[in-house]
Amino acid sequence: MNADGVKTTTGGGNATPVTVTTFAELKSAVQDKNPRVVIVSGTIKTEGGYALEIASNKTIMGADKDATIYGGIAMKNVSNVIVRNLNIHGVWPNSGPDDAISSRNSHHVWYDHLNVWDGGDGLLDITNESSYQTVSWSKFWYTNKDHPHRLASLNGSGGGDHPEDLGKLKITYHHNWFGDLVDQRMPRVMYGQGHIFNNYYTSKGNLYCVGVGSYGAVLVENNYFKDVKSPHQFMYALYSHITANGNVYDNTTGSKDTGLGGESGDSVTPFTDPPYDYTLDPAKDVPDLVTRCVGPQ
Repeated sequence: MNADGVKTTTGGGNATPVTVTTFAELKSAVQDKNPRVVIVSGTIKTEGGYALEIASNKTIMGADKDATIYGGIAMKNVSNVIVRNLNIHGVWPNSGPDDAISSRNSHHVWYDHLNVWDGGDGLLDITNESSYQTVSWSKFWYTNKDHPHRLASLNGSGGGDHPEDLGKLKITYHHNWFGDLVDQRMPRVMYGQGHIFNNYYTSKGNLYCVGVGSYGAVLVENNYFKDVKSPHQFMYALYSHITANGNVYDNTTGSKDTGLGGESGDSVTPFTDPPYDYTLDPAKDVPDLVTRCVGPQ
């Protein structure tokens, strides 16, 4: 999308790729002021107890399907970043970054073909006026049911106390797999507009899948929900809206909320016409397509 001073998301563009194998090399490359294409080889652990911050105009990608960042990465007040073809291993139950991936006040970010698991608090949180972000062909999961925060992806935050997010948080999720032991936030959308299509949900024993509240509006299309609770539900008292079309609900229970939700507040415009071209796969094809193709390649 051409918005907020960025025509479209290109990351490091055609910059000469640089391969990194250590944390020092990775940090130097991703925090450089120039556009960079950074290729991660092997496993690199972030250091210092905090997420590694990524500067604008960067592409960070794995050299192969085994390339891994252990710890966390963060986008803060940046734009035009691509993160793809990587394993992102969160630190739980060890100490370290709360989220495996986080974005705050950042725009034009593309997360593609990732495998993300065991974040300390969440796996991919997009908050604080972030916008124009796409999450595609990625898998989200946890390994231990005793983890108290098995959360996938938060868009916005709070139950009505972040009005600065209005008009922001325009996010697309497509062809992702929300897998083992994810409990909720697949995603949870507050204030923004979410387009959620052709995703696969197999998080048996969960609380809910897609949660929408506080002026959020989402379009939920051609997803496949299998053995999960509450495929899409309203949250909090302020108005929100869900449009759901073409989904498969295979042995699901709980809420499939649609239309206008909430009890009070200002009006909410339904989100039914994304401002870009896209092609929907039939929902029946999603399980095979997504399980074969998500994650690093």
